[in-house]
Amino acid sequence: MRAQARRVSGWLMVGAMVVGCGDDGRGGDSTAGVTAATGVTGATNVTGVTGVTGTTETGGETTGTTTDGTSSGDPTSEPTGTPTTSPTGTGGCVEDTDCPEGQHCGAWSGECLPEGGCLVKEDCEAGQTCTDGMCVIGGDCGAQEFELSKVVPNVMIVLDRSGSMEGDVQDSDKNRWEVAKDAINKLVTTFNEEIRFGLVTYSACVGNGCSAGTIVVPVADFNGGAIQQFLSDKGNGYLCDSGDPETSTGNTLKALVGEPQVQDVTRANAVLLITDGDESGDCQGTTNGPAAAAELFAQAISVRTYAVGFADGILGSLAQIAANGGTMTPYNANNPASLEAALDAIAGAVVSCTFELDTVPEDPNEIYVFFEDMVPGVPNDPNNGWTYDPNTNTVTFHGTACEALKGGQVVDVDVVFGCDVPIPG
Repeated sequence: MRAQARRVSGWLMVGAMVVGCGDDGRGGDSTAGVTAATGVTGATNVTGVTGVTGTTETGGETTGTTTDGTSSGDPTSEPTGTPTTSPTGTGGCVEDTDCPEGQHCGAWSGECLPEGGCLVKEDCEAGQTCTDGMCVIGGDCGAQEFELSKVVPNVMIVLDRSGSMEGDVQDSDKNRWEVAKDAINKLVTTFNEEIRFGLVTYSACVGNGCSAGTIVVPVADFNGGAIQQFLSDKGNGYLCDSGDPETSTGNTLKALVGEPQVQDVTRANAVLLITDGDESGDCQGTTNGPAAAAELFAQAISVRTYAVGFADGILGSLAQIAANGGTMTPYNANNPASLEAALDAIAGAVVSCTFELDTVPEDPNEIYVFFEDMVPGVPNDPNNGWTYDPNTNTVTFHGTACEALKGGQVVDVDVVFGCDVPIPG
């Protein structure tokens, strides 16, 4: 995604001649000796209008003087001369329909012009100036050209491997473990470029029940293949059936507090918990799932916890984990389709609306953002607009602006420095 801005050095100043007169302070009424240059109407900013050379006062009256030096003799008559340097368009016009196809009527000059063409600055939109017959970004607009790079978030998948994952699944001839692996494989394939995934599996398989899970695939870019490879040969024999308490959800989440892989200050960090059972009561001696989720979320670099209950009847036990983890509502899944839908929804919520600028703007107060070249632009608003973080040199979209990006309603994004209009084209 590319955002551009260009600077035109200084303004192209157009010479001005203001023609007019009024009461000269003498007795009696004095009427205008000069009305307007023939052929130019409403002119306030035209270079070199030479159809009027001045006025001559005679006996208290003001007499118009034509370009050939002869007096009109009538103080109310218009000059008979015409401008020698009038605008040279393709013909006078009042509106665009007066012009040939592919041309428009100059807003000020009243001449038919090519698209983007101009005779004077006033033919151009605000923030543009007329250079070599074309409207270009000018004035105080900036010279920076920003390349926008999406800041991809970190997501650590935390997968239950307790013996109960061998249980049946509705609408499938596979067990919970097999269906979970299929859903995760699809997830990491679909979002491989948009999320940096890692994988933790948990439950104690031998001795020491209630032990925390283990990071089996570290978080990394484009990690879908590594996670698929790890899970590919992990059949039912990988599931735990030690007889000890096995669903150590709280201890596993607690072990991720302060974990560097989900403490990246430059990007969002999250945990995706997938479990088919309630947390074992014997494993709640020092912490529990909700308390650990709250610790993750309360860190200076906050980590959100998304919770998916992959079985009937456990949604309630995950509600507090989701609430304390900053995601509010757990997901319920009891068949392959609902599990895939839950993981897809979570990934969609996690996908970044944060973009890093390749250069640091001179003044953050001079940043303007536009979607699809629409004016006015996107507001600087933490609820439904954008914010800039000078610590990471990133622009983050929020609320409806973020949803428009994720939903594909927005293709063209301009981040402009120093000019409150989008880049043309």
